[in-house]
Amino acid sequence: MDKNFSPLDQQVWHDSKGNRIGQWTNVSSTSWILQRSYELNPESHQGVYRLKSYIGDRMISHDFEVKKYVLPKFEVTVTAPETVSIDDELMAVEVCGKYTYGQPVSGKSWVKVCRDIPRYSHRRDKHSPICVNETTEVCQCSTKSGIVYPTFHHYGYKTPFFSTDRKTVQLFRAATPYTPTLSELIIENIEQLLKCDAEFTVTIKYYFIGETAEDFKTDIVYMVMSRGVIVHHGYEKVEVKSSNGAASGTVSFKLSVGADLAPAVQILAYCVLPSENVVARSTKFDIEKCFKNKVSLQFSPAKAVPGEKNTLQLSAQPGSLCGLSAVDKSVLILKPGERLDTDKVYHIISCAFFVGMLVYSSESGIAFDLNYEDSSVEVTVRTVFPETWIWQLAAVGDSGSAQVPVTVPDTITSWDTEAFCLSSTGLGLAPPAQLTVFQPFFLELSLPYSIIRGEIFELKATVFNYLSKCIMVKVTPAPSSDYTLKASSDDQYSSCLCANGRKTFKWILTPSVLGVLNITVSAEAEASQTVCDNEIVSVPERGRIDTVTRSLLVQAEGTEKTETYSWLLCPKGNSLSEEVNLTLPKDVIEGSARSTVSVIGDILGRALSNLHGLLQMPYGCGEQNMAILSPNIYILQYLENTEQLTSAIRERATGFLKSGYQRQMNYRHISGAYSTFGHGDENTWLTAFVLRSFGKAQKYIFIDPQIIQSAKEWLISRRDSDGCFIQQGRLFNNRMKGGVNDNVTMTAYITASLLELETPVTVTAVSLCFFSSQDPVVTKGLSCLKSVIEDVKNTYTTALLTYTFSLARDADTRQQLFKKLEDVAISEGSRLHWSQSASADDSDSLAVEISSYVLLAALTADSLTSADLGFANRIVSWLVKQQNAYGGFSSTQDTVVALQALSLYATKVFSSDGSSTVTVQSAADTHHFDVNQDNKLLYQEKQLQNVPAKYSIEAKGSACASVQVCSAFSFIDSHSISLFPFLAFCGYFAKTTNMLIVDIKILSGFTADTSMVRLGV
Repeated sequence: MDKNFSPLDQQVWHDSKGNRIGQWTNVSSTSWILQRSYELNPESHQGVYRLKSYIGDRMISHDFEVKKYVLPKFEVTVTAPETVSIDDELMAVEVCGKYTYGQPVSGKSWVKVCRDIPRYSHRRDKHSPICVNETTEVCQCSTKSGIVYPTFHHYGYKTPFFSTDRKTVQLFRAATPYTPTLSELIIENIEQLLKCDAEFTVTIKYYFIGETAEDFKTDIVYMVMSRGVIVHHGYEKVEVKSSNGAASGTVSFKLSVGADLAPAVQILAYCVLPSENVVARSTKFDIEKCFKNKVSLQFSPAKAVPGEKNTLQLSAQPGSLCGLSAVDKSVLILKPGERLDTDKVYHIISCAFFVGMLVYSSESGIAFDLNYEDSSVEVTVRTVFPETWIWQLAAVGDSGSAQVPVTVPDTITSWDTEAFCLSSTGLGLAPPAQLTVFQPFFLELSLPYSIIRGEIFELKATVFNYLSKCIMVKVTPAPSSDYTLKASSDDQYSSCLCANGRKTFKWILTPSVLGVLNITVSAEAEASQTVCDNEIVSVPERGRIDTVTRSLLVQAEGTEKTETYSWLLCPKGNSLSEEVNLTLPKDVIEGSARSTVSVIGDILGRALSNLHGLLQMPYGCGEQNMAILSPNIYILQYLENTEQLTSAIRERATGFLKSGYQRQMNYRHISGAYSTFGHGDENTWLTAFVLRSFGKAQKYIFIDPQIIQSAKEWLISRRDSDGCFIQQGRLFNNRMKGGVNDNVTMTAYITASLLELETPVTVTAVSLCFFSSQDPVVTKGLSCLKSVIEDVKNTYTTALLTYTFSLARDADTRQQLFKKLEDVAISEGSRLHWSQSASADDSDSLAVEISSYVLLAALTADSLTSADLGFANRIVSWLVKQQNAYGGFSSTQDTVVALQALSLYATKVFSSDGSSTVTVQSAADTHHFDVNQDNKLLYQEKQLQNVPAKYSIEAKGSACASVQVCSAFSFIDSHSISLFPFLAFCGYFAKTTNMLIVDIKILSGFTADTSMVRLGV
């Protein structure tokens, strides 16, 4: 819509979670509202997803959250005075609890009142507590009066408070040009909002004093402005007759208020006096936020019982198309403040275009009669419990009204509805409407989001009686082969239940299957001669049995493990195929296995989609921060070099760089060097890593040149006489530095870092110095490295040296080192890689880093032949197979170096043409994916249904496709331990031990109270 809320044609596509998991291109709607749906994979990641809409060059986005949750059944409101005097001994706080269907909650309320610490406070009043806690019983609303203590004092807290003001008294004098005048205009203000579709009178008072003429005529000109446009103007002629040099009077005009003037108008009035002075006045009038399209919505009837038919009555301007929604009030309690309302619409009125996304906020419950004993059925079976009930489009015909038939869900709750409509006239928004679903006798199951198979889980069923008489309730669970039920200790499943009463019944449930299981429990009001509360129990004529079936997710026990298989397939007009045999280990937990296949048309597509998730680690120190920061640089370089960098991606990636840069300053020493935690010994390797990264990041964000200069100078000071760099400090995360474990390798790493810098590192008044192989620091470093080349036997060091001398453009030494690498290369068909010789540090992570340095060296040349690219392609084919589902690798430094190498390779071979088709199939399962230039960054994923099985992957066409099969399953980890309810870790760590990560799983239905965690060092 435009700023007048009139509809525009538009095109829409969809993006979510960084991964572009779905899109619609070149889509338009002739009816002004476009509705699309997308089903999330059950294995989708939790977090914030983003929906994007593009209209020409303008992008509008809307975020929504995906998470595991259990809906609340009631809301709590707290009412407290806005101000409390220091002389008040008591403060009254009202606490109200209401179920979503409007009835009060019985129980206990806990209120905590705290006083904020004033910024000016320097000492604490030892006699006053910081917080006050009170607990009280709640029936409907509870008012608790508590003692209020002043928590903190400042030195002037007993000083009286004075209010001062100043007024200027002007002396009367005759008006002359260019001198201040005492004459004025006053536009009478109206304190309340101006109502839409009404007319009001604007009154302007004038006071003319000391004019050069006693009697004169003048025009009082007025203008009405709204949304930056003059919407109305005119003038009123005034004949002025002065008395003793002063004259006064009023003029007025009528103003019709409509939606086109909302949310405010500015009225300006002025006139020119005989003295040539101009008097003017401007006043703002707030207007009720309204729309030209008048929309209303209501249920008929406004109260209902579960499962009955109802009608949604909608009225709007004839020819309107309306979007309707109804959401369980529990959702709005969980996520308040998200409803679409007039305030949100008008908040973006200044934009030239916008797209309104339908969101929700909570409304208060409503009261209703409890005369439901004539419900139409004796037995209710409730199985339908949606969170979003209505989400549809409805057209309003020429009559201006429509009736939408609906079936009420089975949830005992209130449904909050919304309706917005668009027509040729513009937008309309209906006031919130609510439908309360209720029955006087019902059962409710309390279930967590999920449980673990093998856990002892307590199933709770609560029965509510809002009938006017007492009843005898019997609760019975339905038998099932999916779980076993054991009676709880009290073993009583019949009970008296009087008016407005409730009773909770419990069982011990043990699930025997994985996945979603259905739990069914019935509550029956049965005949009995039992006396309850001095009266014989009654049996309602209708609705005496309530049966509820709810679903519960059962997850596998044990530890989850994920295995990935990746390929980069570039068919080049032919056909390429691969095979993968998806097998499961013997100790796999039955039913826990699940597999997916994903395809994306860019070698760096997965990394690009997970800029902030490449490395799954905490943010605790300078090492981890740099490992998260640096991959963003290589992604930006690749996209910029291939002209794929959009403003949205740049903004997101540079945001990570800026926050990472700021965070890294916490670990900087006054010397300019860096260490893991910002104290203790400076670290040579980490300082070189920071220098290398910050030097490249300068191109995208501001980095203080002195920060880079000081790091460089500190590194230069850590050299011995032969130009080699001396290793200093240790890393808490040893895997961060890969194979850097001696002075030779350290010198190669630092020298390569200096050569990689493409920006000035020395800033003076007269010169800008770039690092090159002629720089004395670099020259001495290269000389040091040349002297030991013959003695180097370490594959990692050889690979790093090869890259270093490639950067230095030393062709002879480069060729000599490549010859060494060829002798120890590991060839596997079309793939090529290197691994460290049998040493204690040998790992897949180190092999990735070594192979990445070889790839960087191969691509760092003045010109590349087809043979060079073929050699590089073999290394890339192996590297891609090592990628995880996020586009990263198994560790930290291997991810950093591998993405640097892959981004350089992708830049060298980038093509903006071509398309391919990828087919993934087994004997009983087939999936097809299309990859082209329009969707090359689209993350396409499908579930594999036939596991274990052998799958073939075939690519046909001319475009490259990155294919990944991800298999996840659970197994019993023999190294895991169960510690409950008390958990403590104590141990002695040797010098070689660095970090310890403890993964603690909480029992289902419980959350951890992190405030109770105590760490001892």
